[in-house]
Amino acid sequence: MLIESKLNHMHIAEEIYDYLKHEYKFLVHKHQNLNDAITVLGNKLLRLEDFEVKCWFKAIEGIGMQKSNFAPTPKEMIHAIKATAKELSIVVNNHRSIDQIDHTIDYEALWKAADDKAKFTFFTDHKFSDVPSYVRYWFMKYNKKHRGFTAYESTMLIKYWALPFSHANEGAMINKQREIRKYFQERVNA
Repeated sequence: MLIESKLNHMHIAEEIYDYLKHEYKFLVHKHQNLNDAITVLGNKLLRLEDFEVKCWFKAIEGIGMQKSNFAPTPKEMIHAIKATAKELSIVVNNHRSIDQIDHTIDYEALWKAADDKAKFTFFTDHKFSDVPSYVRYWFMKYNKKHRGFTAYESTMLIKYWALPFSHANEGAMINKQREIRKYFQERVNA
């Protein structure tokens, strides 16, 4: 099934093999022609989503970690590209585009109307990427003045919904959030 795309898949296949020629002693296996391998890879790339195709460099870089004299076959490259895209899709789906952010929420008014408890949980209730930067600044100033929090501690709360690392899945996110809650619970109880 071919997918409509604005990418030049043959050019990307050429780029991939151009990259591989610097990494491997042999680009193609015996009885294969480089131009045929590029054509096969380009045709296989046509079947992928644009997002998957754009993950080619990260995927090929991952394959390069395995020491070999022979470059991967087009089938191995496609498999690696799909696996890398699947890993990265979690990150991409977790970050909403600017068009998807609800601009109707007045975070400034919410902050000003919030009591002390609501101000403490402000960034656990609202994602930092949705809240204007000046409200984040107010949050840090308020915490320093009324709670004695350092900038680092306020940033921990602000980044409550941030991914802990680049390939994080939901489990890693939950663990990070658990650690943040535990840290502040111990701080309050101390």
